[in-house]
Amino acid sequence: MPMPCYLSLTGDKQGKIEGSCDVRGHEGKILVQAMKLRVELPKNEQTGAPSSVRRHVGMSIVKEIDKSSPKLFQALCSGEQMSEVLLEFWRFTPGGTEEKYYTIKLQNAAVFEAEDWVPNVLLPENGKMGHMESIGLSYQKIVWTWIKDGIESEDSWTAPR
Repeated sequence: MPMPCYLSLTGDKQGKIEGSCDVRGHEGKILVQAMKLRVELPKNEQTGAPSSVRRHVGMSIVKEIDKSSPKLFQALCSGEQMSEVLLEFWRFTPGGTEEKYYTIKLQNAAVFEAEDWVPNVLLPENGKMGHMESIGLSYQKIVWTWIKDGIESEDSWTAPR
């Protein structure tokens, strides 16, 4: 069973953007229910060889509307830079305890898209969903970290490749 991720953001103007999470140890963070991050390397359709440089499409998160929502829309509408965005991935160990095992850090990020939505309330499978929000983030630099072994990779759209 997947566990939620926890998001922390710091804006250049608004400072720390707090969420409404009240899970012990994650208070004030944004509880992320779904996330998608895409980086692609265009290829030649005939040969399969890379035809250009990699392209960071961005990160998209899904969360319930909470106290961070107005601030995220403000960041979008004002073009505010997020000096740091940290997404923490947690899982259960075989012993049943929680461990943070993976992080994605974005630097010089910006909210480029925000959408509030309500799932179809007539569908029983949506019974546990609240009022939802999708947030799109672009960034200058990204750092992926596998915590246990200290494995780290990073990329920046300003870095030559």
